[in-house]
Amino acid sequence: MTRRKDLNAPEHWQSWIRACQRDIHSPTEVGSLSLGILTGQDARALHAFAACLALYASSDDDGRAAAMISLNALLGGMQASCWPFVRELIAQQLDWHDRERLWPLIRREANGI
Repeated sequence: MTRRKDLNAPEHWQSWIRACQRDIHSPTEVGSLSLGILTGQDARALHAFAACLALYASSDDDGRAAAMISLNALLGGMQASCWPFVRELIAQQLDWHDRERLWPLIRREANGI
């Protein structure tokens, strides 16, 4: 018997993005953007980003505040061209409407606004 991957597990962020890209009903906005643009640093930052989102999704107020600080810092360590992947990962651990709520906060803090 084959076990299916839990696409919501943080370590499966690449599979989750690919599944969203293939699903014509997905509200994802990465379209045909290829994971091939990721440098090693970008990929490691995305992996850490997925883990921080899992922390945010399952924490109290203090844990969410700490996760948000980490998310802001990680975004600064990535190429801006890879940020659409980050935006989509919010929905992996939370929900699509959370993506719309959190993404502006993460970008604002990362840009020092």
